[in-house]
Amino acid sequence: MELAVERKFAVEIAYNGVAKKFEVERHELVGTLLRHAIAAFGIVQNPHLLGLFRMDGTELQDNQTLEAAGLKPCEEVLLRPSAVRGGANTTTLAAGVVEATLRVFRECGQGECECVAYWVSDHSSNIVDGVVHPVHERSAFGYEVNAAWLTEFWKELAVAKRSIKAQVHTHPASAFHSSSDDKWPIVSQPGFLSIVIPDFAMEELSLERAWIGILMPDGRWQRIRSLAEGGIVA
Repeated sequence: MELAVERKFAVEIAYNGVAKKFEVERHELVGTLLRHAIAAFGIVQNPHLLGLFRMDGTELQDNQTLEAAGLKPCEEVLLRPSAVRGGANTTTLAAGVVEATLRVFRECGQGECECVAYWVSDHSSNIVDGVVHPVHERSAFGYEVNAAWLTEFWKELAVAKRSIKAQVHTHPASAFHSSSDDKWPIVSQPGFLSIVIPDFAMEELSLERAWIGILMPDGRWQRIRSLAEGGIVA
C-alpha cells in the first residue's frame, strides 16, 4: 500500500492562463495525461494538435511513461498547440484596442503580408485591455507563430492569470476563415473568437468588413454578425 501511494504524485497543467492540478502515476503514459487534460479544459476542436510542453519548450512524447519522460512531482507543464497557423458574459473592449490592433497589422504587414494579434484580459475581468503581437513568420499567404515565443507566452499567461479572448489576423483580400484558420487556433475552447481583417488592414481602422467567428461546442466555427453577438462590446 505504501509503495502504491509513493508512485502517485501531482503535476500542474496550464492552458490559456488557467492552471489545474492532476494526480498521476509514474507508469502512466504521457498520452493518457494529455487526454485527461484536454477533457478537463473542455477542448472541443482539434485536440490532436495539442501537446504537453515543459517550461523550456520541449514537448513530452505521448508514448513515454511519465517516469521515462522525467516528469517530477509538482512540476508545471503547459498544454498548448504544437503550432499556431492561419491563413455568455459580456466582455468589453477597452478604448483603443481595435485601433492599436489594426496599427500593428499595418506596421508589421506593410500591406504585403498577413499578421496576427491576440486580445487578452485578466481572468477575473470582463474587460479586454491588451493587444499581444506574437513573434511570427509571415507571407502574403499566411503566418506561423514562433514555437519558442508561444511557450514563453503560455507561461506568462499562467503567471499573470490572464487569458486570450480572441485571435485577430489579416488576409490579403476578402475576409474569410481558411482551412488553416479552422484547424490551428491558439485556443480551442467554446466561445473563443476569431476575427479576420481584409486587405491586410490597409483600408480603414474599423472592423466593418471583418469576418467574425465563434467556436461552437461541437468544434465548428460559426460566423456571427458582430462582436456583440459573440459577447464583446466594442
